[in-house]
Amino acid sequence: MCPSSASSAPSAVQCRSAEPTGRGPLVGVPLLGVSVPLWSIFFGNDRRAGRRRASRDEEPALADGLHIVSDMTEFGRRSFASAALALWLAGLSACAAAPVQRPAPSAAPPSSREVEVIDTALNARIRDEGFNRSRVVETATTLSDVLGPRLAGSPGYREAAEWARRELASYGLANAALEPWGARCGRGWVVDGYSVELTEPRYARIVASPRAWSPPTAGVVRGRPVVLELRDSADLDRHRGELRGAIVLAGPAAPRDTAHQRWRFQPPARRRTPAELDSMARLADPGAPRDYWEDAGGYTGRVRARLRFAARLREAGVAALLEPSRNEYGVQVSSYQAYDTDVSGAVPAFVVARPDYDRLVRLAERGGPMTVELSLRAHYLPASDSTGYNVVAELPGSDPALRDEVVMLGGHFDSWNPGTGATDNAAGVAAAMEAVRILAAVGARPRRTVRVALWDGEEHEDYFGSLGYVRRHFGDPETMRLLPEHARLSAYFNLDDGTGRIRGVQLQGNAAARPILAAFLAPFADLGAATVSIANSGSTDHVPFRGVGLPAFNFIQDPIDYESRTHHTSLDVASALLEEDLRQAAVVLASVVYHTANRAERMPRTELPKPRGH
Repeated sequence: MCPSSASSAPSAVQCRSAEPTGRGPLVGVPLLGVSVPLWSIFFGNDRRAGRRRASRDEEPALADGLHIVSDMTEFGRRSFASAALALWLAGLSACAAAPVQRPAPSAAPPSSREVEVIDTALNARIRDEGFNRSRVVETATTLSDVLGPRLAGSPGYREAAEWARRELASYGLANAALEPWGARCGRGWVVDGYSVELTEPRYARIVASPRAWSPPTAGVVRGRPVVLELRDSADLDRHRGELRGAIVLAGPAAPRDTAHQRWRFQPPARRRTPAELDSMARLADPGAPRDYWEDAGGYTGRVRARLRFAARLREAGVAALLEPSRNEYGVQVSSYQAYDTDVSGAVPAFVVARPDYDRLVRLAERGGPMTVELSLRAHYLPASDSTGYNVVAELPGSDPALRDEVVMLGGHFDSWNPGTGATDNAAGVAAAMEAVRILAAVGARPRRTVRVALWDGEEHEDYFGSLGYVRRHFGDPETMRLLPEHARLSAYFNLDDGTGRIRGVQLQGNAAARPILAAFLAPFADLGAATVSIANSGSTDHVPFRGVGLPAFNFIQDPIDYESRTHHTSLDVASALLEEDLRQAAVVLASVVYHTANRAERMPRTELPKPRGH
């Protein structure tokens, strides 16, 4: 363990001499660390700088405001890459005259002056395999077009997980398996068919998607909708006389003034700018979430409160609920969050594309003839089918002294139902699978075991798959009772920010890891992947690892149109994938994981969290 302060600045790293390994030149990369106040314009109140959500934050009970896309200029990649590559090459030349060697294992924590050994020959083979014989887009497309959506607990999730296990085994990985993480209280849910139609005054098929885990309707529901903004129990009591048998439109139409329509004047896709990346690298305070409970502590309770409100709507006699999409381009999912909860007593509900929703509201408020017909055919799976599974596989370590230690990589495998889960998160899953495929294909022999894990149930009431895995293997964030495997994990690397290329890594406050990861990323400055930020980030599967004090990192990625168009929407399909970006992400991930597994020491750690309530 190597406790560190989030505000400490890394020292310059010096080269060391050593013996060659027969696999090509190994070089030590000199680095300089800086620590200056945050330039915060790009961060706002989001838990991730530019991240698509402050997930685990409270979702409104029925409706939300408009989504505004940030105004960013296009990424000037050539100028940034040229400057970063020049700095890297200068570092290489400073070490060119020194003989090279792999540091011997040591029980002592790594010093801030320890050299990081880069296997340039292996990096060249990784690039060759990853760019010239890539299978990453094929993998992501199969997961989305053929096997998606992968709603947690559904037959579709299980079929996709079995496919991923077979695929990982075909790469030559060991111990490919569906590993149970535990049992859930909710039931699996399957959609058999649905329809929402305007039949009067003119026929129109309404673009909509059922809320995940929504109960089915009792046949066709037909009637004139009522527009009601039901935000809390007081609203429900005030309108109780209007609810029996009603189709409820949950809230008003979107305002049409320019102030509320600014998203129409913004480009939907962007790359990170050099200024934005520079501000992230200069960040001095990691920010929120500072621990597991700050990220996830109140989330489950808020979900339960929303579900209780939904049950009260059913008790009041509401026949069906129509909500507006919170994304202006597509149908953005809203869910009953029932992976661990029984919601069979809730109201059948749909999320409606914003233009169609606004038209229905205007017609309802205008008066005159109007009829909506809708139906939802869906069923729940037996309660006995409650076991949840992660997908895992390994590239075994080659060093007898270190092979029991592990470096992990992965991302969440489940997705939502309106789209096919391409950018969230078939992209991250495919990049992780491709990274281990590349390592196997090039004959890499990491000293530690490399384990890929594809997580179940990330999108729901808790981090079910990753948290269940952490509890079974490493320890419990609540009690901080640790297991023997806790001492043997070097690091976990997470990818879950869409189809964009990797631009760097967030340290999650682990300042001692800065020079290490900066050295591992330096050879990929020409690909734009050189930023190292002290920042914390939340709302995805590295959080449970951090919750028990393990080194866990989330990659910085180009947003593309993840936040604005695809995240949790009907537009999250394979057509949104960017081939060049996915190839780059897999190459960078493969190299970072390999070099982490080959270090003389495990990745440094921050101070252990205290048990909850202490």
